[in-house]
Amino acid sequence: MMATLFKPATNDHATWHDEARRHFASADVRLAAQDIGVMDAVVAAVNDLVASPVYRDRVLGDAPPLARAATQPDAGLFAGFDFHLTADGPKLIEINTNAGGAFYGALLDDLRHDSRAPGTRSLRDWQDLFVRQVRNEWALAGRDRLGSVAIVDDMPEAQFLKLEFAMAAQALRGAGIDTMVVAPQALAFRDGALQAGGKRIDLVYNRLTSFALDRLEDAPLRDALEAGAAWITPGPRAHALLACKKNLVLMGDAAFLATTGIPAPAREALIKAVPETIRLTPENAAMLWDDRDEWYFKPLSGYGSRGVYAGSKLTRKAWDAILATGQYVAQREVPPSRVEVPGAGLMRCDVRTYAYQGHSFMRLARLYRGQTTNFRTPGGGFAPVLAP
Repeated sequence: MMATLFKPATNDHATWHDEARRHFASADVRLAAQDIGVMDAVVAAVNDLVASPVYRDRVLGDAPPLARAATQPDAGLFAGFDFHLTADGPKLIEINTNAGGAFYGALLDDLRHDSRAPGTRSLRDWQDLFVRQVRNEWALAGRDRLGSVAIVDDMPEAQFLKLEFAMAAQALRGAGIDTMVVAPQALAFRDGALQAGGKRIDLVYNRLTSFALDRLEDAPLRDALEAGAAWITPGPRAHALLACKKNLVLMGDAAFLATTGIPAPAREALIKAVPETIRLTPENAAMLWDDRDEWYFKPLSGYGSRGVYAGSKLTRKAWDAILATGQYVAQREVPPSRVEVPGAGLMRCDVRTYAYQGHSFMRLARLYRGQTTNFRTPGGGFAPVLAP
C-alpha cells in the first residue's frame, strides 16, 4: 500500500508555516562574509575532490559494490555540509547525503520575504529551484521527458520532517510531474521498470538512511539501479563519495590531497576546515582512550548523531562496544559556537550548507542543547542564517 501523507490545498503556505513553526528557533544566526566564503570554498573543494580519479579509486574501491554501479549520480539532491563556527573559521564536522531541513529553510526564508527582508526569496522561488535540480538530475541520466517521481523513505507518514515530503511532492506536481510519496515496501521491480501502485517510476528522490540499499525491503530499488531502470538520487555512490565518515580522514590529509590533482586552493580549504580525523583501530585504541576527552567517535555510516559518542562522556562499556564494531572514526573535538536565544539563554549552534553540484544554495542553522543536534530544546530548532 502506498503511504500518502496529507493533501494540503494548492499553495496553502499558511498551513505549512503553522506546521513548520514548531521546528523554528527563537533566534537568528549572523555569519561574517568571510565565514560564508570559507563554507562555499569547502563545498567547491569537495566537489573537485569527488571528481579526482585518485580519490574516486580510493573511496569506491572500499565501498559497497552497488556504489560502483554506473547508472547513478555522484552527489545528487540535497548534499548537506555541517559546520561548527570557531575563531579559526568554520570547521567541517560531517557531510550528509539526502540532508533534511532545506524545505523548512525555504519556509523560514518565505516568512522573511513576506516581511520584505533583503536578500530573501519566496517559497515559489525555492520550489522552482528544487524542480530545476530534479530535472537536471534526470538530464544527467540521459533520458527523455521526466514523467514520474517517487519520494521514498521508511514510514514517511511518521517521519519527523514529513512536511518536506508534502512540499516536494506539491512542487513537482505543479510542474507537471506525477509524484508519489511511498515507503520502499510499496515499490516493485517488474518488466524492467520500477513501479509503485502499477505506475512506472522514472526518478527516486531518496530519503532512506539504508545508504547501501542492502536491506530486503530495498531490493526493488537495488534491482532498478543495477538495471539502469530508474535514477536514484542521492544513491549509494553519493554516500560512498561524500558522506561515509572515513572520507574525512582523506579530506584532511595533506599528503593524500597532494596526490589527487585538485587545485592548491581547494587543498588548502580542506586542510584548514576538516578537523583531524583518524580511523579507530586496535593499534591506536589505547592512545585514543587515554585522550578520549579530546575526541568525538562517529560510526562510518551513521547519520543524525546516531551512534556518536563524546569522548568526555564515554563509558568503558560503550568504548568496548564501538571497538568491537571496527567501524568508527575519531574526530578531534571542535566545540560548537553559542548563540543567545531570548528567554532560553545560550544554545549550541551548527550551520548546514546545502549544495548541488558543488554550489551552495542555502544555509540553515540549528540551535540546541545537549551533546548532539536535537529539536527538543525549548527555543531551539532551525534558525535563519543572516549574511552581512
